[in-house]
Amino acid sequence: MEKTTTISIQFQYKPAGRARPFDYGQEENLRFQVPYGSPITTIPIPAVGDTVVVKLDEQRRAYKVLTRNFSYLEESRIGLEVSINLVVTDVDSDEMLARLKE
Repeated sequence: MEKTTTISIQFQYKPAGRARPFDYGQEENLRFQVPYGSPITTIPIPAVGDTVVVKLDEQRRAYKVLTRNFSYLEESRIGLEVSINLVVTDVDSDEMLARLKE
């Protein structure tokens, strides 16, 4: 069995004015595998301030990334498991229009 690096990305929604994001994440399971030892930058991981379009409720919408948290677990037989939690919030329409014009 060849070792791999598995990257899982989870998005959590934080409404404006709330201290914490909701406990649940997006409905989609975003999981990628690359050969062990490959840099995780081969996977497009949104940065703070980026806009992402994901399905957090009934429909896909645009959100802005507020924070990123990375967790790493290495197992000698399997490889590396990287879990990334991104907290997102709403993007107001003026900001979204400005982003689309760039």
